[in-house]
Amino acid sequence: MEGTFENTRRRALTALAAVVLSVATASAAAQSVAFNGEDWFGRREILTREAERLSAAFTNCVAKLRDPAIDVAIPVETFDDGSVKTSIKAARAQYFVETGLVWAEGVEVCQFDENGALVTKIEAERCVVDRESKSGWAPGRAKAEYGKTVVEGDDVYFSFPEQYVMIFSKAGVTSTDIKLKGVKL
Repeated sequence: MEGTFENTRRRALTALAAVVLSVATASAAAQSVAFNGEDWFGRREILTREAERLSAAFTNCVAKLRDPAIDVAIPVETFDDGSVKTSIKAARAQYFVETGLVWAEGVEVCQFDENGALVTKIEAERCVVDRESKSGWAPGRAKAEYGKTVVEGDDVYFSFPEQYVMIFSKAGVTSTDIKLKGVKL
């Protein structure tokens, strides 16, 4: 029974976070393709498995930590001109060459547009980021900002390519840039 409740709670928190981020990015999506709920639900199961993979990867990285670097900035992705698209800043970090994973503590993950303007920022107590999939897992407290929308909670999976955040507990959402038609505040 407890497993069923936990799964239901996780699904509800996942749906809440994904819907809020989808609404927050609606203006960008409207310029290309409208949000497709069926497509999102189809990808959600795959992304949930990715969150589980990265959670296990985090534990493996912690077991292999050996003298992490202090006060580092690591590019995760660059634009064709060489400027940084996604980066990690951390109080402590270690790169694992054999897996392409970056473990970090006191973390700030940022994604920029072609002009160098901040698009997305994720802050976490600790995390592991997969450089290949451009996604990560943050056990403990984390916060994701996209425009004027902030999603925060404990035990967070994030994916830059999917513009997706899954919060497993203590979720909170605030947004000041969502405009709702027909709603008077």
